[in-house]
Amino acid sequence: MRDDGQAKLAARALCTCLLIIATGCASVRQELPNTDVYLADFDAAAGSVRNVRNITARPGYDNQASFAEGDSMVYFVSDRTGGTDVYRYEPATGMTTRVTFTPDQEFSPTAMTDGRSFSAIRVRKPDASDEAYTNSQQLWRYELSGRPVAPVNGLNRIGYHCWLGGNTVAMFIVGDDDAKRPHTLVLYDLVSRITSTIASNIGRSLQHMPDGRLSFVDKSDTTSWMLSAVGASGSGIAPLVTMPKGSEDVCWLPDGMALTTEGADILGWKPPMKTWRIVASIPSANGPVSRLRTDATGKRIVFSVLEPTQGR
Repeated sequence: MRDDGQAKLAARALCTCLLIIATGCASVRQELPNTDVYLADFDAAAGSVRNVRNITARPGYDNQASFAEGDSMVYFVSDRTGGTDVYRYEPATGMTTRVTFTPDQEFSPTAMTDGRSFSAIRVRKPDASDEAYTNSQQLWRYELSGRPVAPVNGLNRIGYHCWLGGNTVAMFIVGDDDAKRPHTLVLYDLVSRITSTIASNIGRSLQHMPDGRLSFVDKSDTTSWMLSAVGASGSGIAPLVTMPKGSEDVCWLPDGMALTTEGADILGWKPPMKTWRIVASIPSANGPVSRLRTDATGKRIVFSVLEPTQGR
C-alpha cells in the first residue's frame, strides 16, 4: 500500500458515504442522481488506469454499467425520456444505441449465459411510490434486440441480481422498514423452481466469484460491513474481509482479487491479505466512483461517477 493510503481512505470515507445515500438500491421511487458512466483500460499489476473516457457525458442519470455480448458491448441504464431504459455502448465505434422501449423502467442490465439474452429489473409501476413501486419490481428476460420476453420468475421486490450459471440466479429482495423486514439474499433455481433464502441484512452488490461462489456484503453489523461468500447451492457462508467504511460495490478479477472503490481509488483484496490496499487511482474523476465492473480479462473497467453538479 502507498505510504499515504490509510490517510486517503479515511479522508474519502465521508464522501463515499454520501454517494451510497444518493445512489442506494432500486427500492422506492426517488429522484435519481446526476451520474455518468466511464470506460477505461486497467492493469492491476501495474496499478494503472488509462484511456479513461466518459461514455455518457450528459446531465442526468447514467449508471449500472456492465460488459455484455462477449465483452464487445457495455450495457447501462439511462434516464433520457422521464424513465430509465437500457442502452448499449460499442467501444469499437463509440456508438450508443437505445435498447429498451417499454413504458416501464429498467435497471441493472446483465448478460445472460445463453449469449442471446440479457436480464434486467423491470419496474411495472414507474409512476407509483413507496411500497406500490417496490412491489412491482420483477426480474425480466429480454432479447438482445430489447424485446421483453417474460419474467424470470414470479417474485416481486427484486432490487438486484446475479447469475450463477444458466439455471441459478441470486437476488436481492428489498425489505420493508415499516414491517421490520430486512433486505434478503435469495437463490432461485430455474429448473426446480425452488427459492431459498440464504442471508439477511445484505448490500446491493451480488457478484459471481472466479471460484464459482457468490459474494455479497453482510451488513448485519451496521458499524462493520463484511464481504462474504456462499456456494452456488446456498451452502457454506464464509466471511472474507471487512469492507472499507462506506464501500459496498465489489467485483472480481480472474485471479481471485476482489476490487472495490473509495473516492477515486480502486482498492484490492486477495487471500491471505488481512485488509484492502490501494491498487490504483482513477485520474480526473470529478466525484466519488462506484459500481465498478471489469470485463472477463480484468483489463477493462466500467464505473459510475457522481458528478459535482449534483446537489447534496
